[in-house]
Amino acid sequence: MIIYHTQKYIDRKILCLGKVKILDKQRIGWVCSYTPLELIYAANFLPYRIEGHSKPIETADSFIHPNYCQFVKSAIDNALDGKYEFLDGVVFVNSCDAMRRLHDVWKRYVPSKFTYILDLPMGESNLGVKYLKNEFKKFKLSLEKYTNKTIQEEDLRNGMKIFIESRSLYRKLDSLRTQEPPLISGEEMAGITSQFFKSNPKVWNEKIKKLIEEKKRTNLIIKKPRILLSGSPIHNIEFIKFVENCGLNVIYEDLCTGSKFFNLNIKNSADLYESLAEAYINRIPCARMMKINDRASNISELSHKLNIDGIIYHSLKFCDTYLYDVPRLKELLKEQDLKVLFIESDGMGSMNQLKTRIEAFTEIIKQ
Repeated sequence: MIIYHTQKYIDRKILCLGKVKILDKQRIGWVCSYTPLELIYAANFLPYRIEGHSKPIETADSFIHPNYCQFVKSAIDNALDGKYEFLDGVVFVNSCDAMRRLHDVWKRYVPSKFTYILDLPMGESNLGVKYLKNEFKKFKLSLEKYTNKTIQEEDLRNGMKIFIESRSLYRKLDSLRTQEPPLISGEEMAGITSQFFKSNPKVWNEKIKKLIEEKKRTNLIIKKPRILLSGSPIHNIEFIKFVENCGLNVIYEDLCTGSKFFNLNIKNSADLYESLAEAYINRIPCARMMKINDRASNISELSHKLNIDGIIYHSLKFCDTYLYDVPRLKELLKEQDLKVLFIESDGMGSMNQLKTRIEAFTEIIKQ
C-alpha cells in the first residue's frame, strides 16, 4: 500500500510541475511564525499560510509516522490531495522534528517548484541574532536564484513597511476585544487572522481600517468570563467558537495563530536584515525556544493587564514541543494565582468530553 501511494504521488508530481498557474499574484506557502514574510513579499510573492484541518487523516500515515501531530498530517493530506497546487513554493522552518519531516515529505512527493527550510536558533542572544540574520540572507539568495531577480533593499524596506502597518492595525482592532465587555468576539478575530494569513496584506490593511471604525459603533458582546488561550497553534476557527459557546469570551490568544503572532516590533536600522533578525528572535517566544520562565511571565503579565479570569492551555496530541512545557508552565502560572485548564485534542475530536471540562472550568472561574 505504501509503495502504491508513493509511486502515485511521484507520478503526479512530475505531471503537475509543468502546470501554469493563473493568479492575481504568485504565492509562497509558509508554516511557522518565524518565517520572514517581509522577504517573501520583497521577492514579489504573496505569503500564504498553510493551515491544517480536523478531519480524519486519509493518506499522510503512509508517508509519515502516525505519532505526529494533526497539523502536520493534515497539511500532508491537503498537499497530496492537490489543494496547494496554486502555490509556487513553500518555506519551512526547523522548528520541531515534525516540521522537518513535513519538509521532507513535501520536497519528495508534493508538486512544488521551490521548497526551502530555514534554520532557527533556540535562544535570544547576540549570537542568535547573527545566526538568524545569516539564515535570512541565505533565504534571500535562494529566492533570488529561483526568481532570477535581485531583491533590492528598497523592496525589503517596502515589505517591512506594509507588514508593520498590518501588525499595528491588528493590534488596534484587537484592543476593542480587550474592553469590558468586548466589542468584537474571539471567533471574529480568529477569522480576521486567518484572512490575513491568506490575503494580500495591502488589501487586508484597507479592509481592517474600515472594520475598526465599524466595530467602534457596534453592539457590545455579552459579558462573560475572560479567557486567555495558550499552547499549540490552532488552525480551526470552529475551536475558538466552541470555547466561546461554552460561556466564555476569548480575549487573547497566546498562539502562533492568534494575537501573539502580531506582537512583533521591527526597529529602524540601516541594516535591514539585522532589524528583521532582532525582531523575530526577540518576539514573544513559543515553546520551541528555551525560555519557559519568559513565556510564563508574559502570560502572567497579559492575564493581569487584560483582567483574565482563566487560562486554557491547549495542546495537539503528539505535539511534544508544547506538551513538554505543561507541568512547569502550570506550576509557574499557579504560583501567580492564575486558574489554568489543560486540554489535549486532535483539533476537534472528542468534543463532548472537552465541552464538559470547559463548562466545569467556567463554573470554577465564576466563583
